[in-house]
Amino acid sequence: MNLKEKMKKLDNLANAVQNAPNPGMKQIWSDKWNALIKQYVKEFESMTISKPDPYNEHLNKTKGER
Repeated sequence: MNLKEKMKKLDNLANAVQNAPNPGMKQIWSDKWNALIKQYVKEFESMTISKPDPYNEHLNKTKGER
């Protein structure tokens, strides 16, 4: 799922919270929104960051170091 789809889901839940007719429904939608945020955070944290490529050191340097 790409970022645009994730943001659309979060936006829909936020709108549901805003438009909920009573506090009980607002709480339900808020809980769902918070759960979705936590899920996305876990997905983000589980992503691996690529390590610098030792064979292409010129790609690892910043523009000022080149």
